[in-house]
Amino acid sequence: MTRVPWSAVFGDDRPVEVEIGPGRGDTLLAFAAARPATNFFAIERAARAAEEIAARATGHNLANVRVVAGDARCIVERFVADASVAAYHLYFPDPWPKTRHRDRRLATAPFARALARTLVPGGTVHVASDLRDVVDQLVTRLVSSGLAPVPDAAPPPGRPITKFERKYATGGTHYARLVRQMDGGSGSRDADG
Repeated sequence: MTRVPWSAVFGDDRPVEVEIGPGRGDTLLAFAAARPATNFFAIERAARAAEEIAARATGHNLANVRVVAGDARCIVERFVADASVAAYHLYFPDPWPKTRHRDRRLATAPFARALARTLVPGGTVHVASDLRDVVDQLVTRLVSSGLAPVPDAAPPPGRPITKFERKYATGGTHYARLVRQMDGGSGSRDADG
């Protein structure tokens, strides 16, 4: 399997954070502007949205942003190198509640294992949703893949409240942060796929 080194994507060896499903890109662009010494990679399912985010990043002269359109599960599982991502950001992922949409859900054992495998020791996964069940499902899978939940975790500093969040999270936002242990442990204890 061909893993793509981040240096080939960004042209440098700065830390990389990945946002999955960036929507309009408000969080991604805010983080990239505030932290120019970190590279930000976004995976957006919709090609048009990915193009618009990339254009906004270019318009703001954010050289530390790359955006790709595609299925995050496939991209992370097949192309992201082991222990190469400092943080993942999953904010308001689509819940895909219908049974026929099951294959689109992110809360799967293979995806959780891929996130754990690709995190650097000490790396984090940030999850937020207006639906507690979505957060709980992802946390369960990530813990089963060897990540440790951080009790009473708060969102990362500088994470903006997006238009989507203001509209849909009227009952509040549920948040979780998980960490890959410094010993590098990311073995899977979750047998189902």
